[in-house]
Amino acid sequence: MKTLIIGAGPLGSLYTCLLHKAGKDVTLLARGKHFRFLQENGLVLINAFSQERITEKVKIIDRLHAEDEYDLVIVLMRKNCLKKLLPTLSKHKYLHNILLMGNNANGFDEYLEYLPQEKVLFGFPGGGGSRIDHEIHYVDSEKPGGSRMPATIGEIDGKTKKRTRQVKTLFESAGVPVKIVDDIDSWLKYHIAFVLPLAGALLRSGDNYRLAKDNTTLKQYIIAVREAGRVLKSLDYQKSYNPKFKLFYWFPIGLLTKILGKFFNSKFAEVAMMMHARAARDEMIELSGEFRSLVDQSGEDVRNLDLLLSVFENEKESFELTEK
Repeated sequence: MKTLIIGAGPLGSLYTCLLHKAGKDVTLLARGKHFRFLQENGLVLINAFSQERITEKVKIIDRLHAEDEYDLVIVLMRKNCLKKLLPTLSKHKYLHNILLMGNNANGFDEYLEYLPQEKVLFGFPGGGGSRIDHEIHYVDSEKPGGSRMPATIGEIDGKTKKRTRQVKTLFESAGVPVKIVDDIDSWLKYHIAFVLPLAGALLRSGDNYRLAKDNTTLKQYIIAVREAGRVLKSLDYQKSYNPKFKLFYWFPIGLLTKILGKFFNSKFAEVAMMMHARAARDEMIELSGEFRSLVDQSGEDVRNLDLLLSVFENEKESFELTEK
């Protein structure tokens, strides 16, 4: 399966490296200074737990040509950046299957304006990190030596098709476990219900280590996740496939506060969550707006969620000033 990965951030780079080392025909699309760095140096990845440094020369391009043909395109980009790419993807006839992996609370209509449903499927990667001076600092497990976190994929119609199984096999051949879900729209929305309050809590406290000791914000975060879950439940979205999400409903707030305190006091939380919350503020602002539209449809009382999402309103003002 000839594969193109668009998005040379932490997970796009990691998956490119793993597929390349597994002997797969994979190409990474990068732009500007980062493309030139990769030409000269190759991919540089640093495991945040072990500090193992991997340098790998992979196939790279900096643009798509009309005649370029790929069996699979994997797009790992922030939501606000991905929307700008859709018109370009729509013009290329020889991109046969496109897997869009990233946050989304709006459903799929905005994608289907550009791409036919039979060409696209959706998902989310496992792990996180940040690109610092062209070097990728990443985690793909929750603890040192732990199992690699799975990627999640699903078709819009919920069916497991031949290509769904082919994508699963491709990832697993490179050592990346895959979960196929039958309602990827609900899965992504519940993921946002977890991530948005998390990012708000992290930014409010300042970093994950401070959040670990900030019981007031931790409790507010727990209640905000519950509120966000009620919004989705009231709109008839299926409950998350992630069993950890259910802990927010089953565990008493006091006990869950202690558990989360230990969790946030970790390298994983620093690299996979705090680094992303800082680097992806523009995406969080957009996702916040998307989820607020769901809140409005539900009519649910989400006062704690509102307080954490208000962090992004302040971020929006700051971001707009920075952009001018």
